[in-house]
Amino acid sequence: MAAKSDSGKRQIIKKAARELFFHFGFTKTSMDDIAKQSDLAKPTLYYYYSNKEALFQEIVLEEAEHFVDQVVESIPEDLTADKQLAMFFQTMHAGLKQHVKEMETLPDYLCEHSPHGEPIEEHLNELMKQKILPILQRGQESSVFHIKDLDVCAEALVYMTEFLSLDWIKNIPRKKQDKIVSESIEIMITGITRRGL
Repeated sequence: MAAKSDSGKRQIIKKAARELFFHFGFTKTSMDDIAKQSDLAKPTLYYYYSNKEALFQEIVLEEAEHFVDQVVESIPEDLTADKQLAMFFQTMHAGLKQHVKEMETLPDYLCEHSPHGEPIEEHLNELMKQKILPILQRGQESSVFHIKDLDVCAEALVYMTEFLSLDWIKNIPRKKQDKIVSESIEIMITGITRRGL
């Protein structure tokens, strides 16, 4: 019963924080504001989240997981593993481009971010790795891919595609982006279908 109550309170806090971050931006939103918006006492808020950054980062990770899950769900199961992997990265790129386009209409203060730091990057990289691994395993089992170490290969693919970020998409011309993403995908897939790792 307590676990359900804890989960419910966390959801209330995150919903309130999302609304405030969207309306006022990260910097102008305080823990006091979030406590008032969620109709909870400030000590209760601090019981669940040690600070605003921890709360923001949990929201970012949930949003990222939801986004990547949608990418995976959009990939047809009947495609060969090499086509699934290509579609995974193409769909990620398309989704990030759409997100950047939506952000262009928002005031600058709404697009600011808290400092993510290494811990959140590690979580995001691990999330990506876990979503890529099943595709690599299917490819290995069907002899489409020739991989010495699936875990290392998945990690390498994640690091090779770290450039796919909102900042990169905002700063690189669209046509050039598409060419770079296509070429990167081709290089990666060629590497694991022909040469092996």
